[in-house]
Amino acid sequence: ASDAIGMGLNLSIRRIIFNSMIKVNGDGVVRLDHSAVKQIAGRAGRRNSPFPVGEVTCRDPADMEYLHKCMSTDIPRIRKAGLLPT
Repeated sequence: ASDAIGMGLNLSIRRIIFNSMIKVNGDGVVRLDHSAVKQIAGRAGRRNSPFPVGEVTCRDPADMEYLHKCMSTDIPRIRKAGLLPT
């Protein structure tokens, strides 16, 4: 569900509550990286929606420090991108 929410669901969401900061990626269990946390959290509060300002939190208080760290981390901009023929 984390990938579905993070990669394109456009819903009117006021708040995101992380049940966990880990996910199964097919190879095992991994911690969500900063980019994924910000992508998912960014689904809460969208311009031109009933909720223009979003809220984000986590169910487990032990995850709160990591959530704060992720949300305050700057993600480097992509400088170049390319497409290769397949």
